Amino acid sequence: MVTANKSNKSNKSNKSNKSNKSNKSGLEDDELAGLGDDSSLTLSSALQSAMLALNGPPTPIDPAALLRPSEETLFRRMNDRHRMHLVVKALLDGVTVQNTSAGPADRKAKVQVGAGLHLELALKTDPGTEAFWQGQIDAVRAQKWHRDDRLTEIVLQQTDILSFLALAVPTPPETRRWLLTLIGAVEEVAFRVTTDIKAIFQMPRPEDLAADVAPIIQTPAHSAFPSGHATEAFALAAVLGALYPSRLANLRRLAARIAVNRGFAGVHYPVDHLAGAILGDTLGGLIVQRVFGVTLLAPGPAPAFVAGVAANASPWAAVEQYALGPGRLQPLNEPACAKANLDTLVPGLLTHLARGVGQDVLGGSP
Repeated sequence: MVTANKSNKSNKSNKSNKSNKSNKSGLEDDELAGLGDDSSLTLSSALQSAMLALNGPPTPIDPAALLRPSEETLFRRMNDRHRMHLVVKALLDGVTVQNTSAGPADRKAKVQVGAGLHLELALKTDPGTEAFWQGQIDAVRAQKWHRDDRLTEIVLQQTDILSFLALAVPTPPETRRWLLTLIGAVEEVAFRVTTDIKAIFQMPRPEDLAADVAPIIQTPAHSAFPSGHATEAFALAAVLGALYPSRLANLRRLAARIAVNRGFAGVHYPVDHLAGAILGDTLGGLIVQRVFGVTLLAPGPAPAFVAGVAANASPWAAVEQYALGPGRLQPLNEPACAKANLDTLVPGLLTHLARGVGQDVLGGSP
């Protein structure tokens, strides 16, 4: 295997696939910092000296300060990390990942919300599926001759995919604070659900089956199936596409490129990307429903995705065909935050988030 250089730090993107921490600088906060500088012992010491110099008579207690602020005030004043925890908890309320496997060669998982089934993933590796997996390996092996064209993207997308999706929908933190909060929540939801599913499937990586795949980044230790990058990219594309409907097609193209780049790198099979794309659409649709009360998932029975049944002459074509179409989504004619009747949503953190995102999105075009 060709080992990645030390700067790749053992594929930090796979330490939760939180792909764009660098672009969340507008949301980071430090409770020990002053308004004009970062936290430091020197600053704290200087503030103490200034406080003592201004010391006057004791300030009486303000009884009004003991009253609990409104839910919206609490939401807006909350520490970013605490807010994110509560938002993600609300988005995942009642969402479960169930192991329904029939055996080590017949792995299955269900993603459910309450009593409703939203997606079933199945992976077959029993005798008789060798042709399928040989086709998958051959597809990955063929891509290694084209890595030069994708190398910079591959390396950067280990830790940053939002910058690439921002080609379709700019997300400057100065004017999209609440949109970035939602984006962070989408990333965390995708990570948690994908991690649960990966723990069920435990699918070996391409180099485990064929050493000559020779990945150009370090192979992650967790399951190949489904792709976390594909799940996150398509979930973000779904949510951003619901807010900027005219940009959905480009968002999906970018998401597909981000996903497929992991195949160029040699760490994923085509089927991983396809499953991740379908899972990403599912999670994106659920998030839009819970935040804005708008139905994004196309009506009809929940799909079942089964891989490893028959050989596919063009494994990458299946990924591209899915990405270039609507996937599991139905198009919106207006932004989800405009379509939603925010006054009728159930009060709580997600409603306040929906209102904030609405102000970001409807306050001006990107």
